[in-house]
Amino acid sequence: MTDLQMVWGWQPSLYLFLGGMGAGAFVTAALLYFRNPERSRSVACASSWGAIVCLAVGLLCLLTELTNPLRGLMLWQSFSHFTSWMTIGAWLLVAAMAVFFLFALLSLGVMQTAAARKGAKAAALHAAILKLLAVAGTVVGLGVAAYTGVLLMTAPGVPLWNSALLPVLFAVSGLDTGVALVELIAVAKSGGNSLEGREMRFLEKLTVALVIAELAVLALFFGFLLGQGDSANVSAAAASQMLLGGVLAPAFWGLVVVAGLALPMTMALWALVAHRRANPNGFGRAEALESGGKLKDGQRRSSSFIAILGPIGALAGGCALRFLVVMAGIHGDPLADAMASLFQDAIARL
Repeated sequence: MTDLQMVWGWQPSLYLFLGGMGAGAFVTAALLYFRNPERSRSVACASSWGAIVCLAVGLLCLLTELTNPLRGLMLWQSFSHFTSWMTIGAWLLVAAMAVFFLFALLSLGVMQTAAARKGAKAAALHAAILKLLAVAGTVVGLGVAAYTGVLLMTAPGVPLWNSALLPVLFAVSGLDTGVALVELIAVAKSGGNSLEGREMRFLEKLTVALVIAELAVLALFFGFLLGQGDSANVSAAAASQMLLGGVLAPAFWGLVVVAGLALPMTMALWALVAHRRANPNGFGRAEALESGGKLKDGQRRSSSFIAILGPIGALAGGCALRFLVVMAGIHGDPLADAMASLFQDAIARL
């Protein structure tokens, strides 16, 4: 067992989740803003603040892996070796947080109002800056989401992580959990109802597409690892078996596949079908209300339930994915052994 395997704790797993989710949330917020700046501004602003919190906590988790975490706050000293992926990732996180902060600040309603009061040119310049920040934030956000997998992929001595598909898997999962976070923020901001009309339909379609993509990447990831016959991948195959049919399988299939993928896709498809049946002429919920329609209490409760259940499952599955991949890769770690024992005891009692 390598020294690296002995020192990895729970903090990197939490960072991998928070970093990917925060990046995915901003990318989702930027897409919503580009689709409809006026209607989506409030949700995009709140989602950007949520993304900042996720990245800040994730960065703190990353700093705890240093020998002197307080010294690590001085990035120009502790993260100055740009041949290290941790250094690249730390600065990428800082750049993302700076861009996300500027976008969140300028998208506040008071900032929009102040720009409008200065005249049409000031308002146009303000809108142009927001779009530029949305583009820049999307680029660095995608970089952060992919980096969470690169950090593991480049770690020596852990064959399970040594796959170019791991950054792709974590990037897609980060976008998936980011969409879920934005959906929950939208529900919270609207007093129990999700985004109106076309924007919510967009998020539901995006959820379905991302779940399908994540399932495909997962199949390729495990298929590649299990199909290798060289000795270097024997350990990777054994770790994969821990997830697919071993002591970690109940958590993988239950939390990652069922709760994290199947449930969000089912809820999203259910919402899309219900929307189509309720609005055969193509009107969204907001348009229907503007035309004199009114949601019944049962429909409102059902819509809120669907809007919350799927995203919660996605967040649980995304978090479990990171912890299980880390645990399976470093299966000699005491935490992994303890969790494996718990699973074995639980299965024995069934």
